[in-house]
Amino acid sequence: MADLNKLLGGGGKNLKMHEQRDAVRNADEAELREALHTADLELLNLRTQAMMQQASNPMRIRQVRKMVARIHTELATRAQ
Repeated sequence: MADLNKLLGGGGKNLKMHEQRDAVRNADEAELREALHTADLELLNLRTQAMMQQASNPMRIRQVRKMVARIHTELATRAQ
């Protein structure tokens, strides 16, 4: 779960897109569901901050949305 936490939490390290995809692909389903839950909560908080114009990094919303989409895609692929 450490790799996905780095991806979702920012981690201070800029990861390449292929590294993010590999981390999502290599995670098991429980880790993906936990990461999805964490990302959903972060997205809610970021949107709230953006509405109140207190967001320190508005581009983070886009990053988290993309991560949520990656996780949903991977879960749907595994369900087939």
